[in-house]
Amino acid sequence: MAVEIDQSGKFEQLNTHTVVACANDKNAAIIIAASVKRRLIQKLRKSLIPRKDLVPIAFAVLVYILLKELGRLPSNIVIDEEYTNKESIIKETLTKLLQRKAKGKWQGRILFKQIGKHSAAHKLAWGVHRKKRFVGVKKVTEEEFLRNWI
Repeated sequence: MAVEIDQSGKFEQLNTHTVVACANDKNAAIIIAASVKRRLIQKLRKSLIPRKDLVPIAFAVLVYILLKELGRLPSNIVIDEEYTNKESIIKETLTKLLQRKAKGKWQGRILFKQIGKHSAAHKLAWGVHRKKRFVGVKKVTEEEFLRNWI
C-alpha cells in the first residue's frame, strides 16, 4: 500500500488549525486545533529537544497518528515537501514511530517530493482546512499527541 501525505495549515502557525491528510489506496485526514497546538508548543519547549527540531518532529508525530488511522501501515509513504532541510529528522522520527508500532518489522520507504495541488491528498487537506469536509476527520487531542510523542 502506498500513500501521499499533505498538510494544510502548518503546525507552527498557531492562529489556525492544522490538517494532515493522506490519499491513494486509502484516504484519511486528521485535524488539530490551534488552541491544542499552542498548549503543546508551550509544553514541548520545556523538553530537551532543540527548538529548531520541535516543529518537524511534531509534524512527524501527526503523520504517524494519521497513518495509524489507516489500520494497516503503508509500505511507501510520499510526503509533500513542507520543511526544507528537515526531511532527515522527519524521516528518522517517523521511522522510529512506525518501527515501534510494527514491533521492528516495518520495511517501508519514506520519500519527500512536491506532490502538487492536483494531488488527492492536497485536495483532501485543503478541503478539510477550508471547512468543506469534516465527515470522518479525526480530531487530535493534546493527550493523544503526547501519548505518541517520541
